[in-house]
Amino acid sequence: MGKPANDIQKLDANLQADAARLDEWEWHTPLAAPFRVTGLPWLAQDGVYRRLPLRPSHPIRSEVDRLANYPTGVQVRFRTNSVKLAVRVVLADKATMYQMPATGQCGVDCYIGSAGEQQYVNTSRFELGQAEYESVLFESFSPSLREITLNLPLYQGVKELWIGVAPESRVTEFPGFASDKKVVLYGTSITHGACASRPGMAYPNQLSRMFPLEFVSLGFSGNAQGEPELAHLSSQIDDPALLVLDYEGNTPSTEHLAKSLPEFIRIYRAVHPDVPILVVSQIRFAKEAFDESLVQRREERKEIQRAAVERLNQDGDANVHFCDGGELLGTDYQECTADGIHPSDLGYKHIAEGLKPVVARLLQPFV
Repeated sequence: MGKPANDIQKLDANLQADAARLDEWEWHTPLAAPFRVTGLPWLAQDGVYRRLPLRPSHPIRSEVDRLANYPTGVQVRFRTNSVKLAVRVVLADKATMYQMPATGQCGVDCYIGSAGEQQYVNTSRFELGQAEYESVLFESFSPSLREITLNLPLYQGVKELWIGVAPESRVTEFPGFASDKKVVLYGTSITHGACASRPGMAYPNQLSRMFPLEFVSLGFSGNAQGEPELAHLSSQIDDPALLVLDYEGNTPSTEHLAKSLPEFIRIYRAVHPDVPILVVSQIRFAKEAFDESLVQRREERKEIQRAAVERLNQDGDANVHFCDGGELLGTDYQECTADGIHPSDLGYKHIAEGLKPVVARLLQPFV
């Protein structure tokens, strides 16, 4: 008997990577009109796909500096009547993570429609060893004008991005948001997007499909410690509608959390005295069903955050709110992660849907 084939792409054509033929496309950079890139507050200043400024006003740790180059939560929005769409991507490196698909770490996925009506179409296909790729997202569609949202990679830097459309097709601006206000989320790897199967499934991206506002994800995997420097940088983002603080899981100690949370809010309040702030405690981990110490730690930290919010309310700041993250995954929380900690797509769906009514209430003046 011959040796069995191990290359699944030879066995299933639907799992093959595909490349766009360059002579059949018209290529555009999304950094120029009519395209709009969202989720990058310092893009006009620095001109790169980076979530923090190249020269920040306050010093940041090297780990945060590196993670800022991963464009999680970043989207490209436009309209086109092109019958086909492709992307050409130059990454900082190839896929390297064991616990999440390459499509989530390095892929670009595509939605069609306006906020509240967006429908998923496809995710870019590429070989695992590639740091550069071209991929067709759709083709043979009708020549109707469509609103397109592309979600950029969660865990890999993007050096270059080009968008391919059919020659002589129209590309125009997308209609815009309900207002210029932004939702800013600061948090851990769970905010960052580990371990979503593709970019659009990270919970900040899911929420962005529910509300017609720009979302800015300041998720810094393993490194969101609530440091004052990030409070200052977060406060520099113009026109915030809401600040979400979801960083409990990265704090090195319970004492650090108790000190950093009021200080983070104090710094932010000095610039934005009336913006709603939502504090979200940590989700449940799978091992909690067998390790009571994990439950006790989470409950202790939850109460610290709840108490901090209540003190601020009692002191006259009624626009700070608390959400119990331990309830977001529901009773089937053990089935909602990829590795016992980080949400799978199912987990992220639960988180987004659990946060939706809370966020809707806080965004009511803007949407």
